[in-house]
Amino acid sequence: MDFLPPHDSKLIIVEIKKPSEYTMPFLLEIRYISYQCQKKRVSGFNGSVITEPGYNVIQLPLQKINNDTWISKVAVNGGDSCKWSLSAINLGIEYIDANHLGKDLVPGTAVGASIAFDNDASRNGQYTSIQGGLTLSPKYYPYILEWNIMRKKKINAFR
Repeated sequence: MDFLPPHDSKLIIVEIKKPSEYTMPFLLEIRYISYQCQKKRVSGFNGSVITEPGYNVIQLPLQKINNDTWISKVAVNGGDSCKWSLSAINLGIEYIDANHLGKDLVPGTAVGASIAFDNDASRNGQYTSIQGGLTLSPKYYPYILEWNIMRKKKINAFR
């Protein structure tokens, strides 16, 4: 499958500003959908054959433009005879160092957001419809897990 977007494809600019020197954005996960190149699968419910749109997920790096800002351009049309079109982008940040929070701490999971560009990506109903530009600036609070012999305790490091 050829994901060289057409030269006239519209681009979506993704800019991530990392909140601290201890964090780093992770690779963008770009999901394209095709109604031309469909896939078939067998239903686990009744054994019937189900035809669904084809999906292809690629990872796209971001380019560092200054100390805390990273940017990438995502093509709306993915090209190829399948006529791939942008369905969703997953983006986020992760800790790369947690020593400033406490001795011997190890970074855990990342936080992020999924941005849907079609009704297929948003079929679970968990999305809010937005027209135009989108700015996300959530508060990012790390959790520290402390293991004791008798119990597990969860502590919010920023209470």
